[in-house]
Amino acid sequence: MEELFTTRDGRVVRIQIDDVDFSVEVTVVASGEEIGTLEFHEIEMDSRAPSVLRFTSAFLEGPDGSYRRQGIGRRCLQLIREISDMEIVAADDDGQRRDDGSHLTGDAPAFVTRMREEGLIR
Repeated sequence: MEELFTTRDGRVVRIQIDDVDFSVEVTVVASGEEIGTLEFHEIEMDSRAPSVLRFTSAFLEGPDGSYRRQGIGRRCLQLIREISDMEIVAADDDGQRRDDGSHLTGDAPAFVTRMREEGLIR
């Protein structure tokens, strides 16, 4: 799945989502330069609960950091939820790398907090 998205400051980026593993790659439309990626791991619950996607990795800054806080991450989460029909969960930030590889650093913990407030992440 692919979508063109216009950032808050008017730049156009391409969001590409692999609908098998729900990984996301974001590139600049004009140059093809990579802005970054988001990664998720599907966690299968028992038969009474639906599977969820664990948000494990995020980097959407671009080479100079100018793509931060442009609405790209929020749009990526919205698309992942639409495509997967699964809830997105994230571990609390305690500085530890999890067994599933999740380790949110930099701006990611604050991003997760904002997305929880908006109901996009549990």
